Amino acid sequence: MCSLINPQMRTSKHRLPFEAVCMYWIKLKTNLSFRQIGTLFKLQTKEENIRKRVENIFHTVSRYLYDAIVPSNLGFHHLSRADALTHHTAYTETFFGPSLALIWDGTYIYCNKSEDHKFQKETYSGQKCHHLVKFMSIVLPDGYVFDLIGPFNGKENDAKISKAILEMNDDLSMICEAGDTQIVDRGFRDVAGAFEELGFDVQMPSFLEKGAKQLETEQANETRMTTKSRWVVESFHSQFKKWRFFSERISQDFLVNIDVLVRTLAASLNKYRPRRFHGKSPDDYALATKMLLMHNKTSQLQQVISQGDLSLRKNWKNIVHFDTHFDFPYLTLDFLREYTCGVYQIKQSSTYAKAHLYDHDGEFEYQLSSSDDTILRCRIHSKHSSTSKYFLLIHFDKNGTHEP
Repeated sequence: MCSLINPQMRTSKHRLPFEAVCMYWIKLKTNLSFRQIGTLFKLQTKEENIRKRVENIFHTVSRYLYDAIVPSNLGFHHLSRADALTHHTAYTETFFGPSLALIWDGTYIYCNKSEDHKFQKETYSGQKCHHLVKFMSIVLPDGYVFDLIGPFNGKENDAKISKAILEMNDDLSMICEAGDTQIVDRGFRDVAGAFEELGFDVQMPSFLEKGAKQLETEQANETRMTTKSRWVVESFHSQFKKWRFFSERISQDFLVNIDVLVRTLAASLNKYRPRRFHGKSPDDYALATKMLLMHNKTSQLQQVISQGDLSLRKNWKNIVHFDTHFDFPYLTLDFLREYTCGVYQIKQSSTYAKAHLYDHDGEFEYQLSSSDDTILRCRIHSKHSSTSKYFLLIHFDKNGTHEP
């Protein structure tokens, strides 16, 4: 990295180019004050000049790194369409076809209040109840950051930001074609029409119909395929916020060049860090194919409940009240990973179990149907609301060996 800025940055009596680059990244990673960083590097200057000296070094390096790294590692012009298509994963290729897929999501950076009343109102987010600026991340399916656009006012939502990008940015048409897939979350519902008018296919998690308590089978499966593809943008934001400069509240002084700092970090992650997700192994293709084949598969147990042949609330008995031996199949972790199409549910299970045990004096509560001892019911408390409870029903085969 130092070789990129050596031609522009001269050596001075206060620091070497290598030390200047180190100061820059230490500031972004730790968010130490300029005075603390200067003390760590033992700058040979007057005590009262340490902060100013390090601040000048920081802004100089940021300008040089931006010019050296960003143009070739971030933005609509740094990749051709053919290069962007190589970033497909087994999941996006299987679910949405071989066309280009882009994943959109917004992130934010907290900032201090401004003395400018107009700017203070523009940066205040009613959702987060903080002053902040927003950036729009556009990520390819393997986690490679295609572009990071901003800053935008904190009061704007993701849909308004995306619509503004589509209206003022013709660069998107240089790499995208009609039929390409735009993967978004529910916050983009107001801009989905704008994407479709441009000929794009929009993939978004489904919404509950009015009066419905849960998604239909097809809607739920489509939502799973969308979330299975778009988690990489959340992973990028998590990695981005590990740099404490961007996760903590920043001073107003840095907002002037915040786009330079943000885009330099994103471009550096593209250039120097490995891909967040490759997703092209035979196992990935097998799992993606399995999910696609199960897309329209209906649940027989759900049909039984919908037809009124099985009540969720009546005719259930605790397992301890049964005289017969309760014989539930043994499930391995490998089977559960394959059955749940990933590890997210398995990771969540421990916290749900802990909450359940806490509420029931260290004992699990199960019931079996009085009419069919192969249907198990569990009651799960919501992790978001203390008053919400859910019934989970499992239909199992006592004699099943391959898939119980």
